[in-house]
Amino acid sequence: RPAWPLVRTQAATNLLARIWAIFLIALRRLLAQRWLALATALGLVAAIAMIMSIPLYSDAVYFRVLQEELQKADQAAKGVQADKRDPRAFTFLFRYFGSLYGLKQWEEIEAVDAYLSEPAAAQLGLPVRRIVRYLRTDNFRLFPAGASQAYGDEQDPLEWVSFGALEGFTDHVQWMEGAAPAPASADPADPVEVAIHIELAEILGIQVGEEFTAFRSKETAAGGQRTIQIPVRVSGIWAPIDPNDDFWFYRQSAFAEQLLIPPATFLGRIASLQDDEVALAAWYWVTDGAAVTASDAPVLVARIDQVRKRAATLLPNTSLDLSPYDALQQYQASARLLNVLLVSFSIPIVLLLLAFVSLVVGLVVSRQRNEIAVLRSRGATAIQIAGIAALEAAMLATVALVVAVPVSVW
Repeated sequence: RPAWPLVRTQAATNLLARIWAIFLIALRRLLAQRWLALATALGLVAAIAMIMSIPLYSDAVYFRVLQEELQKADQAAKGVQADKRDPRAFTFLFRYFGSLYGLKQWEEIEAVDAYLSEPAAAQLGLPVRRIVRYLRTDNFRLFPAGASQAYGDEQDPLEWVSFGALEGFTDHVQWMEGAAPAPASADPADPVEVAIHIELAEILGIQVGEEFTAFRSKETAAGGQRTIQIPVRVSGIWAPIDPNDDFWFYRQSAFAEQLLIPPATFLGRIASLQDDEVALAAWYWVTDGAAVTASDAPVLVARIDQVRKRAATLLPNTSLDLSPYDALQQYQASARLLNVLLVSFSIPIVLLLLAFVSLVVGLVVSRQRNEIAVLRSRGATAIQIAGIAALEAAMLATVALVVAVPVSVW
């Protein structure tokens, strides 16, 4: 009984010795027929590289097509040059149009805002570069601050404007005059600081520090009229640093007639004066789609569909107006078709390569007949002979695979 551990140790040692002997024999046989082994490896490299290059090539071709389709959609939506767009970026734009489906209070928007501001973007599974929230009021009439306070419908305003809150816009604009607006106080008598686009400033001749009154008249549920007057002061005149930056999801003209204010001012001062302050809500995402392949397309399409349906459930009539959804579907189908076509055309070449490999292997086996007979005569079992052959094949296949992967990419 005490000898059992020694017996088992000796058995394990003998097994390892046999395996090592088989490995050495296989390696020596390959070295002894190095040119035939090299020819076999080259044939395997060519076959593997050819087969692997087909999906890589078709995926790369249609990924470029996908980017071109996304650039066209982006160009149409934002009016930027397609070649200025980051080809790796996937952009999404969710919008609720109060002018079409009814103005909303902020409280009615909060649920979908909480979802689209972070969790929904993470649900896609793509790296998120940027999330921008944008809120805009209905139109106000802009009057000089020193004019009569009884702004009747007969008086023509200087301009029709709206209040807009665009998160992070101060990081993407240059101040031609003045500075960014500060959050407004709760006192309704204090002017609300606003930033205006340089085009509006030039048209109206507005200077920094000038004060105006934003006026709006609306019909109440009882049939009467309610007027809203908001004193404003121009704190700065801005222009975009780069109009083609992916931060700008609208054409620049869309912001030319807006009084841009901090989000805190919109959700505080502006929202407190109205019960229908949200005329447009938008959530804009910029994600990194560089790692997306044809195999990822169906999963990504399904996730986009889930996010879109969830947003529409939280706030009916919330639409996804800009996304790679349609382009991804077309990309997936096109890449699959190109794979089939390329495989069909390459079958004869692959068959020739495999025929070459088979011919070389036949020569190797013919030269090894005598060696196999000698090994069998010295007590080698059929399993050991097969193990040596399998090990030779594994060595050649490993070398071929290591070399073929970079070759196929090239």
